[in-house]
Amino acid sequence: MSEPPSGGTRLPLFPLPDAVHFPRTHLRLLIEQPPYRRLVRELVELDEESRRVGVVLLKPAPGRTAHQPPEIFPGGTAGRLVDVEFLPNGRIDALLYGEFRFQVTGEVGGQEPVRPVEVRRVFDPPLNEEDAGLLTVRRAVVSVGVALAEELGERFPMSGAEIEEIGGRCGFEEMINRIAADLDLPAVRKQHLLSEAVPERALSLLSILRGRRQVIDLLRPYRHLAGGSDLN
Repeated sequence: MSEPPSGGTRLPLFPLPDAVHFPRTHLRLLIEQPPYRRLVRELVELDEESRRVGVVLLKPAPGRTAHQPPEIFPGGTAGRLVDVEFLPNGRIDALLYGEFRFQVTGEVGGQEPVRPVEVRRVFDPPLNEEDAGLLTVRRAVVSVGVALAEELGERFPMSGAEIEEIGGRCGFEEMINRIAADLDLPAVRKQHLLSEAVPERALSLLSILRGRRQVIDLLRPYRHLAGGSDLN
């Protein structure tokens, strides 16, 4: 990572087709393509604080041809390489830790698919963890999340115990981001969550969880008609 004269931050780009990286969460990647394997090897040669990449989501493009460059969503997360394993088959198992959100402000140059971009860091104001509103949202997210996990079992991506542990141990932003990252949502919906400030993201996540709970409550009287479906 380098600091360009404009005061922005320069990052090599790591676009993903189906995953969104949130700050304060870990993202594990199995890297196969040669350009990205070279990128990881270059990062390993840097000091630990400089091993950052810009993780962004590719825009859906069902009609795109091989000659058209992929488009990305302009908002992403700076992920720092914290662990790497070079596998015998040439692939790389890499673990990234999300440090901060950013907006892409310009292309710097370089060859596809790895290209450096200039980004502007998005600063989220510090949160008062004892704020009554945040505490209310925290309790609601944990309560609804635990209820869904207990109701759906293995069909829910997290267990009730995991949600309670995260809710009791993590700061507000980390709790919201970890649940949002693990939730089985379309990548574009997660991208929308990432674009929101933390308080709005928390309310959106709570709305998603409550919406699922409402659907389950509405369907509960009809489960006996579903036979062997997942509703049982």
